[in-house]
Amino acid sequence: AAEVAASLSLMDLDHLTSLHFPLLREGPIDRDLFHRLVDHVHRVRALISVRDELLARDAPLPMMHHFFGMDAGEYAECGRRLGLIRLAGRPSEPEEAEEAAVWQAYKALQKPKDEDLTPEDYLEICKSTGLSPRTIWLVICRALANPPPGTAPHRQAEGQTR
Repeated sequence: AAEVAASLSLMDLDHLTSLHFPLLREGPIDRDLFHRLVDHVHRVRALISVRDELLARDAPLPMMHHFFGMDAGEYAECGRRLGLIRLAGRPSEPEEAEEAAVWQAYKALQKPKDEDLTPEDYLEICKSTGLSPRTIWLVICRALANPPPGTAPHRQAEGQTR
C-alpha cells in the first residue's frame, strides 16, 4: 500500500480524503476500498490528461461539452490555464484528403459498430492523422448527421450540440 500511496499527489490525497470518500474514518482501512479509490484517482488523472491534450490540440467546445460536460466558462478557463490562444471565427472546411485521413484512422481503430468513440479515440485519430480535434469532430459529426453508406461511425452524437 505504501508504494501505491507514494504515486499519489497531494491533490489526489485531498480528493480521496474528501467527504465523498470515507477512507479516513475511524477504525481499520478497508484495503479493497483503498485500492479501488486509488484506481479511480489514476483513471481520473488519465482522463484529465486526455482532456488537456485535446484542448491543447484545439478541441472545439461541443466536443468538450459532449465528453466532459464543459460549459463555455469552464472551456475558456481551461484554455487560459493551459495558455491557449483561440482564434475566433468558423473553422476552415476540411479538404477531401483530410476527410479520407480521418476515415482511414477511424477504421484503423477497429471499433465494434455499436461502440461509441471515446476522447482517447479522438486523440488517437489526431495523433495518427496530424489533424486537429476540431477538424476530426466536424468530419465525424457531419457523417453522423448524414452518413455515407458504409463509412460513418456508429450513432454517438444523438442529442449533442454541433
